[in-house]
Amino acid sequence: MTTPIEAARQACETLCKAYGPHADAGEADALANLYTPDGLFDRLGQPIVGRDAIRQVIAGRPSGVWTKHVCSNVRIEIAPDGRTATGRVDLDMERGQQGVEKVDRIRAEYFDQFVLTDEGWRFAVRKVVMR
Repeated sequence: MTTPIEAARQACETLCKAYGPHADAGEADALANLYTPDGLFDRLGQPIVGRDAIRQVIAGRPSGVWTKHVCSNVRIEIAPDGRTATGRVDLDMERGQQGVEKVDRIRAEYFDQFVLTDEGWRFAVRKVVMR
């Protein structure tokens, strides 16, 4: 039987795993909805606050630009209150332009803060730090 802490950890891990495919596919609504309504995405020191702003950033990706997010070493710690959590995820990402041979490879780490909402677990904060 799964304990409440294990279920919370699995839910947060599932959230982390959903992020990359939504980003890679340019699914702006789905990606924005992984956050709380006032969630913060700190992209290399550039704060993007709220679902609408996050949605605009993803939807505004230039045509022909592609990404491939590969996340690993997901570490989740559930707080004693059972309603908040923190996490760290290693990121290896490739980014390129259709028809262009050059591919950028990026290594980074996500630092996450999660909160349990009426919609389920969501990112309250997701910060990207280069490694």
